[in-house]
Amino acid sequence: MDIELQELANRGNIRLVRDSNRKFPGLLVQGDTLKSLLETVEEDCPGSLAHETLVEWVDLYESMMREAGIDLPYYRP
Repeated sequence: MDIELQELANRGNIRLVRDSNRKFPGLLVQGDTLKSLLETVEEDCPGSLAHETLVEWVDLYESMMREAGIDLPYYRP
């Protein structure tokens, strides 16, 4: 898979990147930041569309990390 990412901006744990295969840039969010956001939404808005979406994204993130053989940056019981 040949993908070139170009960093366009950086704000802490979030980066704006352009994927060479895509027309528009996307956000790169650190995994521990994503997990923290999920925990906040679980407390404030359980069952919401935002919660369901974040659960799916965190599950995908964890699955891809496992497939890549990389440890998670947070504890998962």
